[in-house]
Amino acid sequence: MTAGRVAGRRPSRLRSLSLRARITIGSTVIAAVVIALLVLVMRLQVVNVVASATETLLDADTDPYVATLEVDSDPNLSPPGNAQFVAVVSPTGEITLSSMPRRLEQSLGSLRTTPAGTSVVELGGSQYRVVVEHPVNQAGRWTVVAARNSQAEAIVVDELTTTLSFTGLAILLAFGVASWVLATTALRPVNRMRREAERLSVAPERAELPVGPAQDELASLATTLNAFLARTRQATERERQMVSDASHELRTPLAILTTQLDLAALDRDDARALAAHIERAKNSVARLSRLANDLLTLSRIEESERRAADGAPQSATTWSDLGDEVMAAVDRVRLIASAKDVTVDFELEPPTVADGSDGSDEPRYRLDTGGMAQLVTNTAGNAVAALPRGGTVLVSWRAASGEGVLQVTDDGPGVPESFVPVAFDRFTRPDEARTSRRDPDPTTGGVPMPGGSGLGLAIVRAVAERAGGTAALRNLPTGGLEVTVRVPEVRDAPAVRAAH
Repeated sequence: MTAGRVAGRRPSRLRSLSLRARITIGSTVIAAVVIALLVLVMRLQVVNVVASATETLLDADTDPYVATLEVDSDPNLSPPGNAQFVAVVSPTGEITLSSMPRRLEQSLGSLRTTPAGTSVVELGGSQYRVVVEHPVNQAGRWTVVAARNSQAEAIVVDELTTTLSFTGLAILLAFGVASWVLATTALRPVNRMRREAERLSVAPERAELPVGPAQDELASLATTLNAFLARTRQATERERQMVSDASHELRTPLAILTTQLDLAALDRDDARALAAHIERAKNSVARLSRLANDLLTLSRIEESERRAADGAPQSATTWSDLGDEVMAAVDRVRLIASAKDVTVDFELEPPTVADGSDGSDEPRYRLDTGGMAQLVTNTAGNAVAALPRGGTVLVSWRAASGEGVLQVTDDGPGVPESFVPVAFDRFTRPDEARTSRRDPDPTTGGVPMPGGSGLGLAIVRAVAERAGGTAALRNLPTGGLEVTVRVPEVRDAPAVRAAH
């Protein structure tokens, strides 16, 4: 149980360290392993080199005697030099020459039967590297033995290993310090980003993460985060503006509705006056309902735009499917227009199809049928609301020059030129030329139309921009208003019919 707790604490302790400390510790541990392996490999190499050098020296010690014995059966052998351990044993087993230590000399009998070559002999706690040769002459088979104490080899190897170890520790210490300094330098932009991020809560509208001069991962991260912050600020500003505008827009109809209900309460004994107050209150409720629905529609459009910006897949709809929706939307607008005897027509100009084509290459647009319904209903509905009895509205949908064009034209009074630049802004309305009012001509028998929310054209622009297109409005020279929505074709998305 205790061991389990200890083992469980170690990762948490490491995670509690700073990133700089973890980088330094990790790189130092890796360097320590590498240095240890290098020291081990170098030690093995040195052992092999020293052993090979000793064997070469031993061969040099035996070569003069072997050369003499191979040609002379009764040789006159000269003694070996200082610090040379050499022995010569005759074919009869007599030690003819020896400078060996006594303990090693006593083992010469066993070495006579040892094959020629190099071996290690251990005597009394000491190791000797021994070379045995067996020259043959007329007298028989001689044995020449040369030996060196291996302790000298071990001393050389141990001293070199100690030197390498201390050198490796010095290198490891220098590497650890260098890793700490480099980690500190590399993480300095991160610290600046952290400090700047802390200021976001104080001045989020002005805060921006610093982007270093180096084109590295941190600069890319800062750039990406700045773009994210910019989008977040824009979204927050839009939401704040929408809440402010919605509060302002709701305040007036709510005040009017309250007043109408108060008046209805005062006139509860007058049936005619009470009915008039109730009718006006219903109009105010209808206006509030449209405002709430339009705000919800705008919110959904903006949410889909955010999903698309995050890489969510977008489908495309064919020209003919959108054309079918245009006809269906026109039929719905006609139900409203019938109360004012306003005529609503439509024209469809299909794209040119090559001979023999099966229609599979029909243009597609990143606009679903629900979006097309909003475009037609809002633009044509505004035109119907503005027209006097007997007016005309024409809705056309055509494919031209790589884009789909929806155009809504009426023969009404148009809008003031000062309104055209801000027509697609939220909560903007023209003057009384196109606002809710009774028909100005008493002889036409105009029908009271509830006031708009000022969001219809804003929704039109939002739908068009979500599809990658544009929306424009202009007064016609011959009278009336023309609203044009252009949506570009797409070639890389599957064609579907979206539900709405």
